[in-house]
Amino acid sequence: MKNIFLLLFIVSVLAVACNNKSKNNSDQEQKTDSTTVSLKDSVSDEQLVQDAKMILQHFKNKEYNQLAEYVGPQGVRFSPYAFIDTSKDNVLSAQQIRNAATSKEVLQWGEFDGSGEPIKMTIEKYFADFVYDTDFLKKGEVTVNEFTQRGNTTNNIKEAYPGCAYVDFLINGEKPEYDGIDWKAIRIVFRIVEGKAVMVAVVHDEWTI
Repeated sequence: MKNIFLLLFIVSVLAVACNNKSKNNSDQEQKTDSTTVSLKDSVSDEQLVQDAKMILQHFKNKEYNQLAEYVGPQGVRFSPYAFIDTSKDNVLSAQQIRNAATSKEVLQWGEFDGSGEPIKMTIEKYFADFVYDTDFLKKGEVTVNEFTQRGNTTNNIKEAYPGCAYVDFLINGEKPEYDGIDWKAIRIVFRIVEGKAVMVAVVHDEWTI
């Protein structure tokens, strides 16, 4: 009888030890998976800047087929000023961007600051007036996930695109007679998907009344 109790005791101890080992292995696997996902979904600041510069180069050169390669299935939103209206600002598909040079469709992109008149333009005209409207690549100061509040328009980029990364190109005011209010900025917003930066928004910014 004593031998039976001893045998049962040994079996129970071994069972507990095996369960603990299994749990530890499971915890370790979860940690490993978490680390793998984190590394998989990360993109360096240097890579983000490189991608953003290439995107601006495509805007500048009107290389719309190449530009469309950065657009995901949800499209890319364009905001003419710093405040992003996710319910109204136009979202273009990759195909719409590919067709920008030939499209005659006039869209409303918001309202002009000051006058309140509607911004009605073709896609290519909007790109010229509210995306690459100055030489950001040559003169812009570049930062990643940073901005300084400028002007009177609220910058809500962090609220509009939580979890996303963005590259900011700023050109400070260049004409002394304007006392610095002739600054302009463009922000390229990315969502990181499986280690790739996908363009989800382009936000134009300038001094507003």
